[in-house]
Amino acid sequence: MDLSTSTHAAAAREDTSELIEVEGDIDPSFDVPNQGKILVISNDQSYLTHGIHRFPAKFFPELPRYLIRKYSNKYEVVLDPMCGSGTSILEAMLNNRIAIGIDIDPIAHLITKVKTTPIDSISLSVARRILIKKIQELESKSDFHPNIPGFHYRDNWFRPFVIRELAIIHDCIENILSTNMHQDEWRSIGDFFRVILSSIIRDVSNADPHCTRTVLRKKVVKNISPGDAYSKFTERLIQQCVSMSDLYQISKTLEICDVRLPIGNAIETGLDDDSVDLGLTSPPYINAVDYPRTHQLEMYWLGLLGTGPLSHVKRKYIGTETVYKNEYNTLKTSGYETLDPVLEEIFNSDPRRSFIVFKFFKDMQQQLAEMYRVLKPGSMYCIAIGNNLIRGVEVRSNKILSEIATSAIGFRLERTFFSKLIRHFIRIPRPERMMGEWILILKK
Repeated sequence: MDLSTSTHAAAAREDTSELIEVEGDIDPSFDVPNQGKILVISNDQSYLTHGIHRFPAKFFPELPRYLIRKYSNKYEVVLDPMCGSGTSILEAMLNNRIAIGIDIDPIAHLITKVKTTPIDSISLSVARRILIKKIQELESKSDFHPNIPGFHYRDNWFRPFVIRELAIIHDCIENILSTNMHQDEWRSIGDFFRVILSSIIRDVSNADPHCTRTVLRKKVVKNISPGDAYSKFTERLIQQCVSMSDLYQISKTLEICDVRLPIGNAIETGLDDDSVDLGLTSPPYINAVDYPRTHQLEMYWLGLLGTGPLSHVKRKYIGTETVYKNEYNTLKTSGYETLDPVLEEIFNSDPRRSFIVFKFFKDMQQQLAEMYRVLKPGSMYCIAIGNNLIRGVEVRSNKILSEIATSAIGFRLERTFFSKLIRHFIRIPRPERMMGEWILILKK
């Protein structure tokens, strides 16, 4: 049920250890109790373009919406340096903030771009009809040979008829892009079509639909028939055109509509010193979600991975599991009292996992330093981080990041609270599954 601000406050006074349940939006005037627990029952996971593409471990919109409204004002700059599929960026835009989103993951960047780029409803409707007509023409021509991308194990991931169908859809989209490449609106439409194509690729592949990693399982035999790629694409396209039309109508009522997606990464944003009014993000989970592997099929089809091996791409990510043996032949320590006992305990059973944890927090120290640099004095950095169980050892990421942020970087920890999760998009292996996330509110 919805709780009023007065009810919130009363609950906080009576027992800060009790779970506070909220359906929908959280009143920005409400302070979640320090060390308190909150469960937000989201109503908006598919609101506007939020549902355009599935993405593991997504923000539910109400949480960044609350943090944006509470810790920033209209026309101010909001940065998410690991923006994923752009939930916080869309929310910042919808709340009349200047939204800056950065992510090293190419498909995350594309989804965020599409999700936050309103497209005129009439132009999109015309383009959709042209695209569907072109697909229908080519699917009936048995002598037409579409361009099929080559990548490792392609023929294991997809059945022959699915490969042809996806290739025809992709060719038709690329034809629209090349024909109208000098028109900004048509480039946006082409990107929109590419994201819709990407959103059905896992569904028509042979991969287990419920695993974060893209894997084949002998016990998982999916029922995929000829024509399914076409029908799923068309269904998703029509559905998301309605969502985009709704976004377009709302965008015309906004006081500003300023979204910036610079090329960079969380450690090197390229932004000016003291230029950001609010930072918020959800870093990757250690040992739980392998983002490049999760979206490898989609990125291969869209040509976002290049020709190099996936492992070379993965090493650039914070939280990567791609490490070399000579990096973990000895125990690595950090000097942090919350982290080093954990590293040692994991090292005793799995040196590689110990180094992965060490590297994650080393990278996060650099990320925190970068955020301290770009934030204006007195501004907040809100981090949603889940704790992990690795080789039977609890990794209390919230405590570790709090120590790094305050003792090494200079942030002050203003508040922390626990946001309980009620569902995931993709199942995470049970020993590694998070029951929720800690929200750290850090002040420069």
